[in-house]
Amino acid sequence: MGVTIEFEPAGLRVEAETGQTVIQAARGMFSFESGGISAPCGGKGLCGRCRVRLVEGELSPSNDTELKLLGEKELSEGYRLACQAIITGPAKIEIPPEILAGRQKLQLEGTGVSVLPEPPVSRYNVPLEPTSLDYPHSTWQQVELFLARNHGLTDLRVDPGLIGRVEPLAGEGTVTVTVRGSEIINAIFNGRARKPLGLAVDLGSTKVAGYLVDLETGATLATGGILNPQIAYGEDVISRLAYALEGEEQYDRIAGVLRDGLGRLLHDLCDAAGVVPQDVEEAVIAGNTAMHHLLLKLPVGQLARSPYVPALTLPVEVKARDLGLQMAFGAVAYLVPAVAGFVGGDHVAMILSSGIHESQGVTLGLDIGTNTEIVLARDKEMLSCSCASGPAFEGAHIYQGMRAVDGAISRVEVADGGRELFYETIGGRPAAGICGSGVLDAVAGLYRAGVINYNGRLDASHPRVRFNEGRKVAEYVLVPAEKSGSDRDVVINQKDISEIQLAKAAIAAGTKVLLAKTGLTERDIDKVIVAGAFGTHLRLESAIAIGMLPPLPLERFQQVGNAAGDGARMILLSKTARKRAEEIARRIGYLELAAMPEFSNTFLQELRFPEIT
Repeated sequence: MGVTIEFEPAGLRVEAETGQTVIQAARGMFSFESGGISAPCGGKGLCGRCRVRLVEGELSPSNDTELKLLGEKELSEGYRLACQAIITGPAKIEIPPEILAGRQKLQLEGTGVSVLPEPPVSRYNVPLEPTSLDYPHSTWQQVELFLARNHGLTDLRVDPGLIGRVEPLAGEGTVTVTVRGSEIINAIFNGRARKPLGLAVDLGSTKVAGYLVDLETGATLATGGILNPQIAYGEDVISRLAYALEGEEQYDRIAGVLRDGLGRLLHDLCDAAGVVPQDVEEAVIAGNTAMHHLLLKLPVGQLARSPYVPALTLPVEVKARDLGLQMAFGAVAYLVPAVAGFVGGDHVAMILSSGIHESQGVTLGLDIGTNTEIVLARDKEMLSCSCASGPAFEGAHIYQGMRAVDGAISRVEVADGGRELFYETIGGRPAAGICGSGVLDAVAGLYRAGVINYNGRLDASHPRVRFNEGRKVAEYVLVPAEKSGSDRDVVINQKDISEIQLAKAAIAAGTKVLLAKTGLTERDIDKVIVAGAFGTHLRLESAIAIGMLPPLPLERFQQVGNAAGDGARMILLSKTARKRAEEIARRIGYLELAAMPEFSNTFLQELRFPEIT
């Protein structure tokens, strides 16, 4: 039976079916730029993050999962888990600000693209004569003859779908044709052709960054980003792979929302630049291996289990229309090749744009995210690995964690032995929760102040540390309720600290295993490249203090922003850069950390915080 569910504060109504969970009703009604329900575990009742409040109406009785994750007090106040509460009739449901998937502060820019335009597509203006008995040549015959006679292009073929879109009998005028390799992919008549455009995409697990580029000049005409709409099916890639493996319908759905998101991003970029999507004649997509496979609907079962191998590591070219992208009819989307199951084309693009593949001496490169890819280059020889640093740096699996949206605590300073705390929020809004960079600062500051010991334990005797009544968990009060943007204190608890320990230990252990395999130590590192959205906004001093990054002088570090986005633009603009990216993917060595006992041992050692010097 259909019933109306109203979601506040968005004021949006959806027709839902009784028997659905709240999160199932919410999926699809929200764009992830404007707001939705954050469900890091993919709605499996594991994380407790999809906390909503019933304002009016009724839902199914609470269950043991909700009692465990919310506690009796919050249940008595009307709070429920959206993945557990079942719709039984009309209802009004409030989505608290700390779990609202609002507009995220997305890192789109890197350090800039500097490459000579040498795109894979070329345009030619072809004069036409009316087809007649005296000149019995069709439109395509005239194009073929002109390109062979004037440009030496022979053995051309035409995208089969394009043939029927062009009037066979030519009239007087001109046609602008676009040639890619030996194929004609576009035809525009009578001077309507604008400048040739390309689309570059950094396809991440959390964010998708897009760049609309002039293929003749190399200028970026528009830049934009969205949250990856697959977040509705889990913050981490394993949850998404598991969903895709549930059946063909589920795989179609999770691939479809991603393709739809890319289509919306393309239209937004074109609107911003005052052009139409049909002017876009080439796309380059650089994504991690899971995103690459889910977009193309490749087999993913082998990615979700040992030995975690990709279906292929070759470059892939597919018609953009087959991905639902309404570009020029015959336009091609090129997907940057992956290296291994958890080292994808985005890492290849990052290496390309940052020049790690050409660096002299010893360079360490880290692209920090839910999965952190690490590369160690020694005189152009490269070895890489990937470590599951988890979604804590995106604010997930943190009790009051949130993405980098307005109201998220993003910077923290601890003073007076932890008795005083100063913080900044994104947008200057009242604190509703805390994002990854804020959590990192808080943990580092509390450790330096002695509120957290080397094992990560909070000092229960500290005046700002208490035990949560419902959870019996130690927590440090960051912002009291009366100063926050929600109805409760903003805290960091013992479990949050453990999440940061797990994430930082994975990165530190991955780094040390790579160094050990190449006979090097941290002291041998000449340069550290830190990339990615989180890597851009983290405070290096905090990351070093907790042992996540090597204890090196700050001048050896370089934060390069969205280097994968820069690399995608380089690959879009330059055939030479594209060949270099393919060479990087072939050259780079890979260590599967899950198969290495030394990684497990090092990981356990790195859980502790380093000595304070």
